[in-house]
Amino acid sequence: MSSTLPQSVSRSEIEGALEKARDYLAQVGAKGWWPYKKDHDPSMEATAWAALALYSTDTKLMSKVLTFLAKSQNPDGGFPTTPGIELPSNWATGPALLAMRMILQKHPELASEELRSSLRKALEFLSDSRVEFFKPVARLLILVSKGEQGLQYARGWPWDKTCFHWVEPTSYNLLALKVPGIPPGGYFDKVIGIANKFLLEHPCQNGGWNHGNNETLGSYLPPYRVTTAEALLALQDLPKSTAVKRGLDYLESLASQNTSSMSIAWSILALNAHGRESKQELAFLLERQKPNGSFGDNIMVDGLSTMALVATLGENPLKYRI
Repeated sequence: MSSTLPQSVSRSEIEGALEKARDYLAQVGAKGWWPYKKDHDPSMEATAWAALALYSTDTKLMSKVLTFLAKSQNPDGGFPTTPGIELPSNWATGPALLAMRMILQKHPELASEELRSSLRKALEFLSDSRVEFFKPVARLLILVSKGEQGLQYARGWPWDKTCFHWVEPTSYNLLALKVPGIPPGGYFDKVIGIANKFLLEHPCQNGGWNHGNNETLGSYLPPYRVTTAEALLALQDLPKSTAVKRGLDYLESLASQNTSSMSIAWSILALNAHGRESKQELAFLLERQKPNGSFGDNIMVDGLSTMALVATLGENPLKYRI
């Protein structure tokens, strides 16, 4: 998509765009949840990103969101992509848990024993749903031959229990786990370390991340803008890592490419979290905003785009506050 790039964007322009975007999201999500498309059924992913775009604003709306999320949780502690139709828990657990943790951090007065129980169950589900490459007997043999350390091999999370690990669900779950508040030095530190290792061991040859592996059948795979931005957000507490530095260089090399609202929003969020500029990306995103405040017909993308605007004003919802 070609575009005439303005020289600069004023703070007042961003604030005006953000106000319209938030008004649109608040209108669509008045019941405490959001669909992928307006007037459709609830989506866990759209709800998570839209709620994070608004989590610092309307306390009453956030209370509705927390109620919706708690009621949508499966008995195993995880969350389905579409609540209410008995789907199994999957990758949507990460965004849902992240939204719950961030909302409660901002609005501690909304905490209840039910919500605390919901958080505990979700955290346990994330820990139990990681990929295991070895059967129980094989793990026992590894334990006997190599000790506990032998079982700490790099692995992330799958989209669901039928597949192996991927960059995106691993990034979402790391974001959910790295929100400050989990007691340090315990089991979750080990889970985080093993997932970090998976991302750090799988960058592409020239920087950035593919969807999963960086190499297949002897051929190097290309990086992608969205997956690179997501991995960089998950690894923002490891800024000195070579993989992170090269990933940032790759992401910055795409600044002049006006791709999609989703990829541009992810880029802004990741670059901002690492203290990098994203002026070109911001200009492209603002050009895409429609008169009603949306950035297209996908509410999930509207949530991400609104978060990107919030980030440029100094309060990135996906930036760790350690």
